[in-house]
Amino acid sequence: MGDVSQAALKSRLRIADIRTGATIGVAVARPELMPPTATIEHEATDERRDRRARCRARVDAVDEQERSLAVGAGVAMATVGTIGTLVWLAWRVTRLTLDPVSVAFLLAEVAGLLGGLAVASGLAERWTARSVFVDEPRDSHWFAHSVADLVGRTRADDLHHDVRSTVRGAPRWRWRDSADAAVVAILLDGPRRLLMVVAVTLGLLFGVSPFGAPPWWALVALGAGCLGIATAHVVLGRGRIRYGDRTRWTYGAIGEVVGRADVDGLAPRRWVGAIASAVAVSVAVGLRGMSDRWTHGLPAMDDDERVVLLAIAAGLILGALYTLATSPRPTQVDAHLVARHLEERTARQAVLVVAVVLGMVGLVAGLLPTEQVAEPAPTVSVPAGEAADG
Repeated sequence: MGDVSQAALKSRLRIADIRTGATIGVAVARPELMPPTATIEHEATDERRDRRARCRARVDAVDEQERSLAVGAGVAMATVGTIGTLVWLAWRVTRLTLDPVSVAFLLAEVAGLLGGLAVASGLAERWTARSVFVDEPRDSHWFAHSVADLVGRTRADDLHHDVRSTVRGAPRWRWRDSADAAVVAILLDGPRRLLMVVAVTLGLLFGVSPFGAPPWWALVALGAGCLGIATAHVVLGRGRIRYGDRTRWTYGAIGEVVGRADVDGLAPRRWVGAIASAVAVSVAVGLRGMSDRWTHGLPAMDDDERVVLLAIAAGLILGALYTLATSPRPTQVDAHLVARHLEERTARQAVLVVAVVLGMVGLVAGLLPTEQVAEPAPTVSVPAGEAADG
């Protein structure tokens, strides 16, 4: 019985295979002989496939249109920023004095313009980007990592080594495209900010301003230039770059450019660099203001140049404080270094507060007009003989 059942089962399966093959053959050779249900399902599948293809083409067309609009808007804002900055730099060159402070600050301004244009060009050319894996968008390295991801390049993990290698290899630079130029501009943003901090600090101590009081149209051109470049980065960054990210990156990179490695129990280099910038400039501002007002221990400055220099210094201090306020607080993972970390944090905060208060006092003292002491009127001595004759 078992053998008969197995033979019957095999016969039925063979008949089913024959019928299936015949059905497929009929569907291919003569579709009009297919049952109505199978024909409707086949047509529905083709219609869904065509609908998906049309939707995909429509999405691609919308993405290409959005890309064209975003790139056009970004290029337009970069153009506006370039024109405004060039107008400002033209005025700067015509009023340039050949002293180290003025020349260094002008070089930093030119580097800022070229770096901003290089980043905008790289973002405009490379639209398809990798994902950004940084967890904290307020991190000081967010701008650099986002640009590297958007242009398809490796992130800068060791700034001290990368910046030194980039500067040393400057004569042998071979850029393949604008993405390489954008990465180089990102690496040089930290040294550019450091150069500005050092130039302003030395200018405050030695009584040298990078430039005199600018006219109103030069200030408008400078504002339009800075806003245009920043807006170009935001538009071309496709939501990954925001206003202030580049400022935070430049201050956070100072510590990693100067220091070789983080020290256990102390704040990270990116945090220490911003604090050191704020403290150094604040102390210099305090010394300058008190010297011009009371002690007169530093070289004297004209009122207009002093006001300009103090305004620049105030901007640098605000940038450092903005970086500290919008960056994640450093934490200590090692349990045996927690006490040392708390002591270092307390001392760091105390030094920062004292320096900022000293800078505010110096700023107020320096911005107020200096009192002009009236010179005594000259007295004419009359000879005794003439007085007796009179």
